[in-house]
Amino acid sequence: MVWSCAVAGQQNVPAQDEHAQLLTGRKRCLIAWSGTDHSFTLEPAVHSAKISDVPGFITIDKQIIQATVVPGASGRMSPRNMTQAGEREVLTKYMEYELEYYRKKLKQRYSHLQTEWVTLRGRQFLVWYFDTPENEKLISRQVYVSTLFFDHVMDLNAPVFKSNDSDWGKVRGLLMRLAATMKTYDKRLDLRALRRNL
Repeated sequence: MVWSCAVAGQQNVPAQDEHAQLLTGRKRCLIAWSGTDHSFTLEPAVHSAKISDVPGFITIDKQIIQATVVPGASGRMSPRNMTQAGEREVLTKYMEYELEYYRKKLKQRYSHLQTEWVTLRGRQFLVWYFDTPENEKLISRQVYVSTLFFDHVMDLNAPVFKSNDSDWGKVRGLLMRLAATMKTYDKRLDLRALRRNL
């Protein structure tokens, strides 16, 4: 799958699931990931979130998205001990790694790469997107929103389908709204207990 390349090429994938899980309750839903020492949640603004037919993806308001945790250099990537310039350098290198994987390992060409830096609730995000090859049958563009998460990168991504190509700004907006809800925890969350309280 061309649009799920974000983690497929990573080495040293953490022992925990690299994809965040969708937790649904009667009143609301959360996207959550719980590691050994750190966890995060994201809260979709709509209650129409469901597990996608595509493994590792979640469907929100008819758009599939993926929330992924990618390991980094342990102890050296925490935004707590990094300058803004240092964060940008790490996130830029992460983006370059993913683009190289896309180009060399998947043998796919991309074009019109664009990047922007956005601060949401005091957290810095790299928003990046590119057009897929014209011969790609289903997808016209890939959109990513990446941030540092302790010694990992938390990455949201979504494909823009050719059938809805004019709505790519809607896809970007969905990822940005979701990123703005990110809450982090210095502990392992009990996802079963969290689900029961939704």
